[in-house]
Amino acid sequence: MFTSHEPAASVAVHTSYDGSNVVYRMLRLETWGPALMNLGYYPFRGPFATLNVVVNLELAQRQLVMKSLKLLGVKPEHHVLDLACGRGKSSFIIHCLHPGTTVVGMDLLDRNIAVANALFDHLPGLSYVNGDVTNLQFADGSFDRMLCLEAAFHFPNRAKFLQEAYRVLRPGGRIVVVDFAWKTEAHRESLDDPETRLVREIWQWDDFFSIADYEHAAVEAGFKIKSTHDWTSRVSTPIQAVFRCLSNLGNHSWGRRFLEWRNPLYRSISPADWKALDEAVHAHQHVRNNSNYMVFVLEKPQ
Repeated sequence: MFTSHEPAASVAVHTSYDGSNVVYRMLRLETWGPALMNLGYYPFRGPFATLNVVVNLELAQRQLVMKSLKLLGVKPEHHVLDLACGRGKSSFIIHCLHPGTTVVGMDLLDRNIAVANALFDHLPGLSYVNGDVTNLQFADGSFDRMLCLEAAFHFPNRAKFLQEAYRVLRPGGRIVVVDFAWKTEAHRESLDDPETRLVREIWQWDDFFSIADYEHAAVEAGFKIKSTHDWTSRVSTPIQAVFRCLSNLGNHSWGRRFLEWRNPLYRSISPADWKALDEAVHAHQHVRNNSNYMVFVLEKPQ
């Protein structure tokens, strides 16, 4: 039922998370992942955002899943679909927090499903399948709840994704979509700026929806918008501050010595890597200035 063939685009997406770019390698050195692949939800914000450099990033990633699940409202009898589940830990967390649910984690990449099965297999009520979010191989009304956590920016057709999600949800069902979005249509004009092109290359995406695009596409698909939430100050702004702090330290000899004392794994980062990170930090700030980190809670009417 599920194809095992990975389109060329999916292979490109994988390069965002395989260590081939310095941003991901830095995240990996700072406890980010490996089973979760989101940016994380952080305790410090505003002028104190730099303090998040002392936060265990994997715990922040788990916190982002927990915050998203609070909005999802899972009940023990529910069937839950975790869309673009990556390496499967978000599905595992749903399973652990809500015994009695049936949880299916789905991802386009065969290699992610293989990792998920290796880490979390043989748990009753939890399974993983390969599939495409724009062509879901499930019957109409198969699920009570759906989660798409920080993955839709990779999708080539988000409107089709929302249409398929609506079809597969039962009446009264809910989906929570956590994603980046342009603040306004005018902010999309930065799409082809050199800084944005660099971020697009690092994370392998073509374009964002604007916030208005998301709301319009959701309504067009048939959803009722229950609520929207702007988590920029808890997610993208704090992680940006962490990277800026690391880059500032790494581009000075005394700072590199401090980082290597704090974490000897930093010895693997070359001066050229630190320079590339500085360019990436500047580019990400440019995108951050034009976009928000949004949560859309959508319901299928009864």
